[in-house]
Amino acid sequence: MMSTKQPVREFLEPVIPVPILHRMGLLWRTIRHLSARQIIHQIRHRLRGRARLRFSSQISKGYFLLIPDADKPVSWQSGSFTFLNQTISFLPWVNWNFDQLGKLWRYHLNYFDFLNQPHISEHSGLRLMRDFVAQTLWLHDGLEAYPTSMRIVNWIYFLSRHQIQDEAIVRHLFAQAALLNRRIEYHLGGNHVIENGFALLTAGLFFRHTHWTTKAEKLLRKQLSRQILPDGGHDERSPIYHQRLLSRLLDTLIVLQGDTWYDNPGFMLFLTERASRMLAWLNAVTFRNGNVPMVNDSAANMAPSTAQLCAKAKTVLPGFIWQEAVLHESGYRMFRQNRYELFANVGAIGKAHRSGHAHADTFSFILYVDNQPILIDAGTSTYEIGAQRCWERSTVAHNTVTVDDRNSSEVWASFRVGRRARVSLQIDSSTELSACHDGYKTMNILHQRTWALAPDRILITDLLLDTQTRTKDGLQGVARFHFHPAIALQLAGDTIQANSIKINVKSDTKPAWRVSTFSSAEGFNRLSPGQCLEVSFTGSLETSFLLSG
Repeated sequence: MMSTKQPVREFLEPVIPVPILHRMGLLWRTIRHLSARQIIHQIRHRLRGRARLRFSSQISKGYFLLIPDADKPVSWQSGSFTFLNQTISFLPWVNWNFDQLGKLWRYHLNYFDFLNQPHISEHSGLRLMRDFVAQTLWLHDGLEAYPTSMRIVNWIYFLSRHQIQDEAIVRHLFAQAALLNRRIEYHLGGNHVIENGFALLTAGLFFRHTHWTTKAEKLLRKQLSRQILPDGGHDERSPIYHQRLLSRLLDTLIVLQGDTWYDNPGFMLFLTERASRMLAWLNAVTFRNGNVPMVNDSAANMAPSTAQLCAKAKTVLPGFIWQEAVLHESGYRMFRQNRYELFANVGAIGKAHRSGHAHADTFSFILYVDNQPILIDAGTSTYEIGAQRCWERSTVAHNTVTVDDRNSSEVWASFRVGRRARVSLQIDSSTELSACHDGYKTMNILHQRTWALAPDRILITDLLLDTQTRTKDGLQGVARFHFHPAIALQLAGDTIQANSIKINVKSDTKPAWRVSTFSSAEGFNRLSPGQCLEVSFTGSLETSFLLSG
């Protein structure tokens, strides 16, 4: 049975308001996953006042560093700033507190990445830096630790590249580094605290400030040991954030290798080992056409490509060899056949106390055929709280099964996760992958999915089992398959044709299927309509993908 549905499906679970008792339960199910250290720092963060710069009476001297090439994307041209596919012009001065396009846009404005885009002039860069310095008393989000970390590195790279000695800017830069030293983001952890560490290390090298370099070394050694998993993946499970952190690590190695003041070969060896491990993981999850899976919070054009990072690694890492990691702890698997690649998620939603960038996508997968995307992750187009953010994080937005259209993990707000699905891996071989998760245990249902892979065929079997009896009688679910916007589904009897793929579905009772539309993120604030195959089934479902042609 087939029907069509044209409007984009909206996520139905409310963000706010919600009943007070439900909200209290949601908060508890979220907070209980935080570490004691995080809770203490969360309280401290909320009690302390707004960030303010403290200027030293002594003038600190900056020492130019050997820095990487200017390779940031072009985001500033002739007074106009473009971030997240949105452009704003400011005249006669920049409004660093600009709040009409959301906090992430404002963060990007305050990163100052444009100082290290190719061909920006010394005059233009200095004018923008001086404009920022002149507005010190009115700065808000720009003085938060994360944008401050990004800006410190960008300012130091720009000053070093152009050999600029500017007393007012260097004095301001020292005050920013001192502020960061006081406000490391322990309350958030994850990629934030790693960026804090790299920025503090870079500032310590520039000012030859031993306390900062020593603190940064300890911080980075601890965090990179915790956050980089044994298989090389970053524990937030976002390939884009993985690429961004790896890029920062490689840039820092370039700086350290060229610095004559710094002397800690053991720490440099540690960073080199982490970079090699991260590169191996990245190679393992990158499709043959160079794309990475847009899973969890990932978006196009937000990080250097795998090819760019590998090229940089060849100049930084001694004896660099292109290799792939064996995927395990990150929860992802990549299956490669001559004509297709299948990327599957059979892991936990992420570290319990670091899941802000996670989606409720357990057992979702991505399929490329003949180096072209066929089944995709809907991606991320916004971090702003609202219906679109909720939908993009929801289970409905992914290539997996929902029960009563509920989320397999309790994602809410913009970066919160309450109850989490737990996964039990059952078969993990080169031709078969099978696992079970309990994300629907509040409804007494387990979801089991199995992928069986052959050179020209993929068979996916979904089972909905009663948690007590482990039987499938009468349990109903919906499997969704989201197709790339370039794919137009063709319907012929009981077969669905998607380019060179024939799709058939079979269930205990005759499955009902329909084609709906969804919004695929082509980057932040950029959506394209795609088609989604929705299959309603009872008990079990077999979905076969046969490659033809």
